[in-house]
Amino acid sequence: MKQGLSRRNLVKGVLTASVVLGFNTVTRTWATTATYPDEYADGILATDFPDFEGQLLTDTDTLTQAAEDFGHIEYKVPKAVLFPASKHDIIKLMKFANQHSILVSAKGQGFSTDGETLAEAGVVIDTSSLSTIQSITDTTLHVEAGARWLDVMPTLLEHQKTLPIVVDFLEITVGGAISVGGFGAQSFKHGAMTDIVESIEIVTAQGQLLQCSAKSNGWLFNALRAGLGQFGVIVSARFKLQPAFSMARYFQLVYTDFASFSKDNLLLIESNLFDGVQGGVQASETGGWLFILQATKYYNSDQPPENTALLEGLNYNPEALTVQDMPYFTFLNRLAPIVEYLRSTGLWDYPHPWCPLLIPASKAESFINKTLQSLKPEDLGGGPILLSGFNQCNMSTPLLRKPNEKHFFYFSLMRNATPPTKERARELMVLNRDIYEGARQIGGYYYPVGAIPMKQKDWSLHFGHYWRPMKMLKQWMDPKHILNSGRAIFNK
Repeated sequence: MKQGLSRRNLVKGVLTASVVLGFNTVTRTWATTATYPDEYADGILATDFPDFEGQLLTDTDTLTQAAEDFGHIEYKVPKAVLFPASKHDIIKLMKFANQHSILVSAKGQGFSTDGETLAEAGVVIDTSSLSTIQSITDTTLHVEAGARWLDVMPTLLEHQKTLPIVVDFLEITVGGAISVGGFGAQSFKHGAMTDIVESIEIVTAQGQLLQCSAKSNGWLFNALRAGLGQFGVIVSARFKLQPAFSMARYFQLVYTDFASFSKDNLLLIESNLFDGVQGGVQASETGGWLFILQATKYYNSDQPPENTALLEGLNYNPEALTVQDMPYFTFLNRLAPIVEYLRSTGLWDYPHPWCPLLIPASKAESFINKTLQSLKPEDLGGGPILLSGFNQCNMSTPLLRKPNEKHFFYFSLMRNATPPTKERARELMVLNRDIYEGARQIGGYYYPVGAIPMKQKDWSLHFGHYWRPMKMLKQWMDPKHILNSGRAIFNK
């Protein structure tokens, strides 16, 4: 039979009426088991339609789920969703999509916040079906891009291995972390997740399978890490590993002013006494703000750390000190109880117009205090404020843009739009843009996991001297601009 009318697809069609069997070149719609016979007879179906091992679906439930991301701000309905059985399905789709100029976006768990992984009238590749751990050695993890770190980390720990840097939120996928950078408690010491990637396997927009590393296709390797999905669909990656500890001791230190918090934060990330250093800001019950420093020391149960030595010289409030011991994985998955609470209250499903910024340390006190003073409780909607100091020297990913200073702060307003409407979310996005403009004027950058309105000119300023080679690379790798167009970074 012609045009993909295979026995295997017909069997699938009996079970699932929304399985795609062809592509109508006139209407540019997908022919399913319900419409295929008539369209096949009319001779208007593409003759090069792939025969997928997985499924390409068009049912309403599948399309509706793929039309939104975690941000719940944008709503863009695709015309089909691919659940690949292997990377070979992605190769087939990309070759076909490139030939027929069909928009394609890769989507893992969908935790983007501003429609980045959506493909209006195109095809969404649901990479969650590619989640296999390929191998674990003494020094390297090889894992498919759709795997969640929540599933990967327990397996690594069974081998007594871990990653030098682990993202805070374990429900995101391997490919998602690589595409944006990936920060965690250990970032002050080991950089972003993109700094511990040894190689990346991708399918290009033209359907070519490539292996990329610092030694092979190095120019593309650098563009894929924190490249926002613009240069290929990540299908697997290899990461550096190191021995794992069994326990973590977690210290929470409280400060009443940014200056004291900042001084101790920078002291800790320079001393390397701790394995994890992060922080945040929360409203004080007496008015104003409290600055929270979270420091973690890993250890094995037979060699617990000495608290006095770790905390010596710090100027926190001793009456508010909290110390807690927990299994290593419990620390890694420390956001799980918070996420469960947000889901139980419904806040998890609110729009999330986040404002994540990277602020140079020399300008941080003035900028952050001014921003906090301007905030109203309803501007956060119960969302947290993250605040962590980083060492620039430990972050070498070229496209992970950051302030040009020895130290900088990750400052993020994790807003929930209240009331939970798209109109309120967009009001907060306007506020985000104003805050971002102020950050950019003092040498700050956008960490692109939020909802800050950006046009191509903004992206050109964001990427700076990398912008021109990026445009050239985009034209080479994706000349029809079909891949991950949700951010509108490049115009044809």
